[in-house]
Amino acid sequence: MKELKGKRLLILGCGYLGKILVAEALERGMRVLAVSRNVDTLSEVGAKGAETFCGMVDAELWHEAAGKDVDFVVNCVSSAGGGLAGYRQSYIGGNESLSKWAIKVGFSGRALYTSSVSVYGDADGGWVDESQAPEPANERGRLVRESERVFLQGLERAEAAVLRLAGLYGPGRHLMLDRLRSGERELPGWGDYYLNLVRIEDVAAAVWHCWEAEEGICGTFTVVDDEPDLKQDIATWIAFQVGNPPPVFTGKIDSSGRASRRLGEGGRPANRRIRNAALKEATGWKPRFASFRDGFSELLDEG
Repeated sequence: MKELKGKRLLILGCGYLGKILVAEALERGMRVLAVSRNVDTLSEVGAKGAETFCGMVDAELWHEAAGKDVDFVVNCVSSAGGGLAGYRQSYIGGNESLSKWAIKVGFSGRALYTSSVSVYGDADGGWVDESQAPEPANERGRLVRESERVFLQGLERAEAAVLRLAGLYGPGRHLMLDRLRSGERELPGWGDYYLNLVRIEDVAAAVWHCWEAEEGICGTFTVVDDEPDLKQDIATWIAFQVGNPPPVFTGKIDSSGRASRRLGEGGRPANRRIRNAALKEATGWKPRFASFRDGFSELLDEG
């Protein structure tokens, strides 16, 4: 296992995942610089002992704060806004800025970019994995796919890998559970397609499996649990656990437009089950929460 004590970690877009990585990196004796536009997040990780820089990842102001003394990098930035412009700014612009910094300082350490399974198109409920050419179902997915290319091209001197994350949930982030616990009988969208999910702790574990490997992990990998299931079945199980009847899906997106981000060109979500075998084989990682039942069981008592 690669020794990490004393190494310096740069976290770009420090947020839900980044905060976990900060704590776990400090426990390993690493030095951490967290870059985020969220002052509350920076205050939280700064109190734990991380260096902090407040700014946008796609800007270049953080370059000087990072300097040359960096051994590991993870870009886990989220969208600067819900629209396509926010996707371009954060994902493509963020990786362009990271690439400029890496080339400027000659970075050759280990780097990760947390992308999304949105790069995979519809498969009519069939299985897909990294061996298949991505066919994003919408423009957002195409922008994410382009951001992967920018990252890998710009970090070609490094040991760089893309982690395509499934739908994240975990402590403090479980919208479906919250709705069903409150007694909602109707949920927006559709229930007849597969949800590919992963607990946030399993994503963090995947990061460390990549970085602690003796040999550098390069390439593209999906990070998802072992058992994708139909959204209707997941919702029905959760509703039963909280003592409520199964919900009905409206077949319409909610007013926030959140569900529209996952819709394909035909106006329906991409329906596919995503394999995680490549990451397991390359790193020895396996999800602690193998299914949604494992993951949500621990969250049922969380308010």
